[in-house]
This record gives sequence, C-alpha cells and structure tokens, in this order.
Amino acid sequence: MKEETTRGKSIDDIRSEYAQKWDCQPEDLDIEVLDKPGFLSRQWKVRVCLKAEQSDLMSTPGMVCDVVEVDGPNLQIQTAWNAAEKKYTIHLTSSVRQIIPYPEAGALLWNGEVQLESFRVTEEDEIEFIPNESLGQRTWELVIRENGLTAVAKVDQEKPGRYELPELITADVRLRWEDIVVWKETLPEGEYWDQKHLQEDIQRLKIVHGIRSEAWAEIMCVEGNGEVVVAKATLPLAPIPARFEDFVGECSKGYEENEDRIDFFASKKNFINEGTILARKIPGKEGVEGKDVLDRPIPPLPLKDIQFKLKKNVKLSEDGLEVVATSAGIPVRVDEITYLVENIYLLNQDVDLATGSIEFPSEVFVYGNVQDGLHVYSGGKVEIQGSVSKAEIRAEKGLKVFHNVLGGHLVVGARYVVRSELLRRMREFHEDLTPCLMQTTELFSSPEAERLKPGQCLKLIMERRFPDLPKIATDLEKFVLGTKDDLLTQEIVLLIRTAKRFLVGLGPLDPQALPLLQRVNQALEQLVLNISLEVPEKLECEVDYIQGATVECGGSFTCFKGTYNSTIQTGGDVKIEGVCRGGKVISSGNVEIRELGGSGVSITTVQLPGTKRLKVEYCHPNVMIVVDKEIIHIEEGYRQLEVYRERGKVQVERLKAMAR
Repeated sequence: MKEETTRGKSIDDIRSEYAQKWDCQPEDLDIEVLDKPGFLSRQWKVRVCLKAEQSDLMSTPGMVCDVVEVDGPNLQIQTAWNAAEKKYTIHLTSSVRQIIPYPEAGALLWNGEVQLESFRVTEEDEIEFIPNESLGQRTWELVIRENGLTAVAKVDQEKPGRYELPELITADVRLRWEDIVVWKETLPEGEYWDQKHLQEDIQRLKIVHGIRSEAWAEIMCVEGNGEVVVAKATLPLAPIPARFEDFVGECSKGYEENEDRIDFFASKKNFINEGTILARKIPGKEGVEGKDVLDRPIPPLPLKDIQFKLKKNVKLSEDGLEVVATSAGIPVRVDEITYLVENIYLLNQDVDLATGSIEFPSEVFVYGNVQDGLHVYSGGKVEIQGSVSKAEIRAEKGLKVFHNVLGGHLVVGARYVVRSELLRRMREFHEDLTPCLMQTTELFSSPEAERLKPGQCLKLIMERRFPDLPKIATDLEKFVLGTKDDLLTQEIVLLIRTAKRFLVGLGPLDPQALPLLQRVNQALEQLVLNISLEVPEKLECEVDYIQGATVECGGSFTCFKGTYNSTIQTGGDVKIEGVCRGGKVISSGNVEIRELGGSGVSITTVQLPGTKRLKVEYCHPNVMIVVDKEIIHIEEGYRQLEVYRERGKVQVERLKAMAR
C-alpha cells in the first residue's frame, strides 16, 4: 500500500495535491489526521494512503498510466452500435483496468448488471452501454399565486437528443465514461408548446394586467424544470405619513404635567415670544390604488392622520398645521406631538457662572442669590429668595428681594421709569423757563431797558437769575435723544432741540429767540398737562436691606430694614420702615421714613413734588429736603417731621427731639 506523511493548510488541498501527484481520483485516497492546527503551527499533519486496490493497480508490471500512442497494438477499442436494441457493445483490451460510469448518460452494463460506481475489469471483458435519449418537450402549468399578485408558469423543458460513443475509444488504464460520451442533438419529436399556447393560457385564466413581455424569452431559456413569472400585479403605493418639523429640540425628560413650575438652566433653554411657532405639520399623502393580474383593484393602506396635543399657553394656527405660543416663556416638548410653554422661570440655585445670566420674557423666581457681574432681565415679576451682590436686576412688573441688596442696579418698570424721568425733566425745565421769559418781557418793557434788544434782555436775565437754564436744556436734549420710547414724538424732540438752540451760547442774542422760546414754552406747558403717566397699581419694588445701590422704579418702593448710601428714584410712593442714611431719595409720590439721616454719614437728600407729603418719625441733622424748587436744610434732630405744600407755601411741621 502506498502512503506518505505530509503537512498542508487544509484536508481538501492535500487530497487534491496527492490525487494529481499519484494520478488517481481524490476519493481513492485515505487520509489519517496526525496533528491538527494549533498555536505553534496552523497546518494539518496527515498520513495519505492510496486504497489497496488502487495501489495494486498502479503497481502492476507493464501498467501504462498515460494515454498511449494509437499505433501500438491493443490501444484502440472498437464500439459496435445495435440499432435494433439501441445499445453499444464494447470489447475491452488488456490495457483497461478500471471503468468509471456516468449514469446521467445512460446505463453501463457489466456481466449483465448496471454499474453505478467504478469497477475493475480484465482483458477480453465485454460491456454494454444503453444511452439515454430525449424526444424533447416544452410544456408548462400556468397558475395564479398570492391571491392574484403573480401568475407563474411551471416550465418543464427538455432538449431533443441522445448520448453517443465514438467508433474508436483510446484505451487507458482508467476509462472515465463522462469524458467519452458525446451529446448529440436531434430533431424534436415530443410535445412543444409555442408562444401562441402561452397567450391562450393567459386568456383562459383571464390575466389582463401586468403581463411581462420578456416572459416568453425566459421560458425558452429554462433548462429542465423552472418557474417563470408571466404577470405581476401593480402593488399599491403606500401612503406618505404626516411629517413634523420641530423647532424646540429634544423632549424634556422627567417632565410631569402636575408640576406648576419647571426648573431650567438659563444657559440651556431658549426663551420665546408670543406668536413663536414651536412645530409644524407637513400633511401626508393618500396611497395610490394598485391592480392584480386579474385587473382587480388593490386598495392601499389607509392614511393615519396624527394631530398635535396641546397643553398650556399654545394653540393651533388657523389651518391647524402649526403650534403657536400664546405667551412668552420657555417652550417644552413633552413627547413627539405634545407641546406647551412655561411662562414662569424657576431656578432652584444661585445665579452664578454655572447658570449664566437670565433673560426671560415672563416671571422669574430665583431660590438663591444673584452673584457679582451677572444680570436678571424679566418681562414680568422677579422674586429673589436670597441676596443680590453687584448685579443688575430689571423687572417690568415688580421686584421682591427677600435679603440684602449690596451694590448693583435695580430697575423696575423701565418704561414707566423713563416716562417719569421725562415728565420730571420737562416739568423742571418748564418751571424755570416760564419765569425767565416773564422777567425778560418785563425787563424789555421797562424804561431802563429802552436801549436793549430782546435778545440782550434774555441773556441778561439768564446770566443773573437763571444761570442753570442752559445746562438743564442741554441735559434734557441729551436725555430725549438717547431714549427710545413711544412717548417721544417728533414734536417733543423738535421743541426740546429748539429750546436748547436759543438758550445755549449766543442763542439768546438771536432776534427770534424770545418769540420762539415763548411758543416753545406754551407747547411744553400743554404737553406736560396732556401727558398722563398711568402706572400699574401693583408695580412695586420691595427689598429687605439695601446699601450702595441704585434703584429706578416706575411704581412704589418699600424697604423693610434700611437704606444706606443708595440712590432711590421712584414714580410712586416711598416707604422705608427702617433707617435711611446717606444717598438720595427722589420720589414722585408720598414719602414715609421711620428714621432719616444720621451722624457721621454724608448728607441725606429727599426730593418730592409739592403735591405730595414727606413724613419722618425721627429726623437727624445733616438732611436736605427739596420740595419743587425750595430747599429745606435740617440742622438739628426732630420728631414727627412732616413737610408738604399748602396754598403755594411749603409747610414744615416738627417736634424738637430730645438729645439722644
């Protein structure tokens, strides 16, 4: 027995290599695995053995392994065809030792038995070969499948012909019948259906839709058995669902509908105004109907319409395709189709560098402190549970600070603050300009000024009695030009600029100065009377303690403990339940202070119009009270101090305080 030990990458590669090397079939080899691939070697180690019968065959003396020359004896095998029995008879020579049948070509008989596997022969053996033949046919069965979606032809097609042997076969040790037989086509004698038959089948089954023009060519190309799609239904087009365009962002995790407020970081949320579009729906399209091979309609899937779910402070547009905010605030996307707007901003920590400053169009609640250098801007009310340190707070509808305000700037009702300041400045300017013009007219009419011109009289009166009038006019013009408000019409701006033009520098000497200033003064008087400042009743600023800060409030101001060295300007009443030391209080309403001024501090100033009252329980020295144009200096301590104007005169009621 022939054997050898070798290595290789795979068993199949080794088998193929040795079958070629030993000139045998791969199935004639026995392979014993000695070592499998491992960590050190990735090759198979095997022992290759040639089967005993094959080894004996190859070791026979005088064996010829290759194709032998045709001139020698016993090297050609004669085949005889028996037409009556339709078979071949072959007388073998001594050179042939093994025959490998090919059952597909026909039956190979040896010793009267059909051989299906390779077998050994000896000299002078006779074998018979009955070749397979086909008359040829092309038939099919046309069926409708999938409830009319397809029509399929089950094709059975055979080519006409038969297997034949050549007259002479070259002798070899091993004869492979597959290499010897030849297929020869013949004229068709079986049943062959044509394209007309296919059309008749189509009409018989009433197939009228989706017939494929290439079906006949595919039927002709089928070898043996196969299926060909003759007709296909037109499937319905699926509907295009509605699509949503979101302008808010990701859904808010952990949102609960029962919560009245949500905690957000200012640096991570966008604030929107009323009328902002939060989402838009792009309507879907209905599906298109299809047809099966029998021309029956195939309905498409129904279009599922999805509607927005609306929570608070949102509405649908008139066409129902857009979600619109009905108030300013923070937009919230609860899920894919649910929207709302929170109009309250709640921060459960300090306003610091981590959160950033806050700019929100509605109410703001801070449960912490506001640190240095940051700001809180609100279009509504602001409540700060902690303290404010050198920060800017702007609240349009009210402010309440529960603890200290140290430095910084508080603005409450900025629009009303601007209008209140405008009215105050215009009233102050009018009150100075009116007597100035009256005295100028009197001077010009007096005999002592018969050599003076009107402009010279105006200049003289201004320099001697109203030296601050040019500065007041200049400051008023700067304020008007630097302020943006609906109240500042073109008429007001023109009046102020005209007044400043004829009051500053050489303007009073202009011949037209006096008559034009008189017209300006009349117009200003009418404007001051007509402009009404409607301040909301609940517009107020409330603080616990304030020091070194500036407060501008369009409404009332209340301090519960005390104010130190602060400037407080209000359009309403002022109430300080503690002490007020240093700084300035400018009020357009009544002023109530428990303790005013103090020793060892700078002068404390309180300014109010003559139509209002000042009430002080205890007033220290070094206090200045300004009522319209009149200034009252308090040089000693008083109790129950009350200042007001009555019948054109400022009245001061007080009780002298006992030495403390």
